Amino acid sequence: MTSYRISQLAERSGVPATTLRFYEDAGLLPADRTPSGYRMYGEDAVERLAFISSAKLLGLALDEIRELLDVREEGVCASVRARMLPLVADRTTETDGRIAELRAFSAHLAGVHAELSSPAPAGACGPDCGCTTAGSAPAGPVAITLSPTRSASAAEPWRDVPVACTLGGAELG
Repeated sequence: MTSYRISQLAERSGVPATTLRFYEDAGLLPADRTPSGYRMYGEDAVERLAFISSAKLLGLALDEIRELLDVREEGVCASVRARMLPLVADRTTETDGRIAELRAFSAHLAGVHAELSSPAPAGACGPDCGCTTAGSAPAGPVAITLSPTRSASAAEPWRDVPVACTLGGAELG
């Protein structure tokens, strides 16, 4: 059986070694260890990574992917498909909702664009110029509610922690 060190698996799969370590910590990609502590992966790790990548492309959360991998370990494709079907159906519903929201926003933008394309009034901006209002829309920002990309989970408390940027002003550009 072929075995790979982490750098070899990263090269073979196209997945960065940092991601492989993260997947191991998340319980998605088990690794054996040599006596000196190096990670070693079998040929099955390449297939497992392909499955993880495919599931991520479907928008599945890591918890869902972990559950699918557990079912996949049983070796019965029908079980994996049966578990995957409702997950994909949920993503389809979520995506359709986002598409509807984006279409509504696009229609709003088209209306603003049409209003801004008309001749500008003489003088300064005012409530009827179209720069700050769109027809009968109230002044101020337009509230567009977008669906969350994933449901909030009590298992992910790190999402509520504020993030501080360490870049200086010159580095932000």
